[in-house]
Amino acid sequence: MLYALYNAFAEEQNKETKSVREPSKFGECSEASFSFETFSLPVDLFQFTIERKRHIQREWRSTIATLFPEYFFFDCEKDMASEVMKRLDEELNRDQPIKQQVPLIAIPQELSDLLYELCDQQHHIPMSKGVIVNGMAHVTEGPLTGHDNRIVRIDRHKRLAWLKYSENITRDFSKNSTSVLVAGLEITERVS
Repeated sequence: MLYALYNAFAEEQNKETKSVREPSKFGECSEASFSFETFSLPVDLFQFTIERKRHIQREWRSTIATLFPEYFFFDCEKDMASEVMKRLDEELNRDQPIKQQVPLIAIPQELSDLLYELCDQQHHIPMSKGVIVNGMAHVTEGPLTGHDNRIVRIDRHKRLAWLKYSENITRDFSKNSTSVLVAGLEITERVS
């Protein structure tokens, strides 16, 4: 089962780098990241990333963006999640006079399945390519192939696509949920 831990450090990191920044909503991507490298947990913590194209110095270049910067994820059996939380609490509160609590959030199965279907072994979603035929997007290559019906919005300039992962989820693990996630999609042709 896939779980998420809220990254309390993301807000502090963003305060240091950008003084006026709204916390990113679920489904948006950001360059922010932080790692728990110093913690010894029985599972690997990771963040999902996407490949996207950015226009830098008059040239389109591939960049990597963190998909959910406010969260760290881990995958384990349900009974092991409590052990992970216990160890994490010990690590966080070892030198702290005030005890911190890190919320553990179970990811909805529909979202978990879609993420694992789109991602490679490094939890990364590579760029996809597609065409627009009669106003409808058709993905021709990349991880979004076969998910044409999930695309709810395309930004051709930013080369991004928003995909719905569920028809019936009204609220998920993020307070600002829109039941969509973002992936890189380059439209190479428009056919009428």
